[in-house]
Amino acid sequence: METSSPEDAEDCIAPSDRAFGVTPSLRCLASGQMLFREGAASAGVFRLRSGCVRLIRTTLTGGQATMHTVRQGEFFAEASLFSAIYHCDAVALESSEVLVFRKQALVDQLRKSPELLWTFTAELARRVQGLRTRLEIKQTRSAEERILQFIGLHCDASGFWTQQGTLKHLSEDIGLTHEALYRALARLQRQGAILRLKNGLKICQPGVLAPSAERRRCS
Repeated sequence: METSSPEDAEDCIAPSDRAFGVTPSLRCLASGQMLFREGAASAGVFRLRSGCVRLIRTTLTGGQATMHTVRQGEFFAEASLFSAIYHCDAVALESSEVLVFRKQALVDQLRKSPELLWTFTAELARRVQGLRTRLEIKQTRSAEERILQFIGLHCDASGFWTQQGTLKHLSEDIGLTHEALYRALARLQRQGAILRLKNGLKICQPGVLAPSAERRRCS
């Protein structure tokens, strides 16, 4: 992990920031700042308190592949508990606050508490479900359908999806080129399926929302 800096805040932790019996520290990142680099010694697990962080891996040809875009409230780098190093880069796409759960403290808690270990396992299971869903979206042939499925999964009860990062980042998330994304968004706008607003996108046809979003609308 990057060396400690003045951006590390130890006195801004709320009780709700605790997880798995561990009190984290807080790391504040500027847009473009690295949290950790591929190959660096693993120091802990993270949770995004605010902002947006992208996990990137360098390919054999020297390019970059997006592994995951971390959203508010998500844990990430859980595999570091079982590895001596990080296997990707983590970079902030905007000003972000990251909770740092030190590796040894977390391992100690999980080893001595079956209940905490079960909770941690459930968190990992939710992550696997989310990854499977994202893979399913990328396998959808229609660009418009990919966009609608993604927004439906991540929107609020009104159908509004808050944009994190740029639309280029969205195109990477759903496996489209930047140009294909813009063309598909334009078609969806003409069809009246979505509205493009300042800070995100809004679905105008409730029937395309994911079941979880539909339940939120009806609650």
